[in-house]
Amino acid sequence: MAFDLIIFATALYALTSETVEDSFMLIIFQVSFGKKSVLYGLVAASIAIASIMVILVIYGIPNLESYSDYVAAVSGLFLISLGVYWIIKFFLARKRAIKKESEFEQKTVTKSVASFTMVSVELLEILALLVPFILTGYVIETSIAMIVSILISIALMITIGRKLRSKLENKLTQVKLFAGFALILSGSIIGFDLL
Repeated sequence: MAFDLIIFATALYALTSETVEDSFMLIIFQVSFGKKSVLYGLVAASIAIASIMVILVIYGIPNLESYSDYVAAVSGLFLISLGVYWIIKFFLARKRAIKKESEFEQKTVTKSVASFTMVSVELLEILALLVPFILTGYVIETSIAMIVSILISIALMITIGRKLRSKLENKLTQVKLFAGFALILSGSIIGFDLL
């Protein structure tokens, strides 16, 4: 199969918007939970999601290839649903119908558990982006797009991460508004255009 530039551009958009948003989220999580809690949450969530990927690659992908259209549609709907959730949450927080960022600082949940939960959601979003591209046979395009998106995200955080730290404090709902629109667009592309 020849390298598909359109699929590469689509994967690059979806993965770059997600990894950049994840970088912003990690800055916000550091402010909210502390660096140590975020690091523990990131490591634990990464191990959990990586384990899921290994199981999918070894056992699932060969069996799921015949259902790739359905997997892409479900993945797209998952991303769209998550995007709608974040947009609704933004407007509810803006109308003060729910608490903003302080809701994450509840006394009943440890910071490491809250951090693990939030980081897991971010990694599940990436997983939902990767699996449909891989199942539809675009492994090379997806791999290159993932590498480029990670490099863009790292470069962005190195150049402006420290400056953004104070500006992003208490801005979780605003960042998630951006994420909501990006997820809806990515989910629409994956769920309906990869079929």
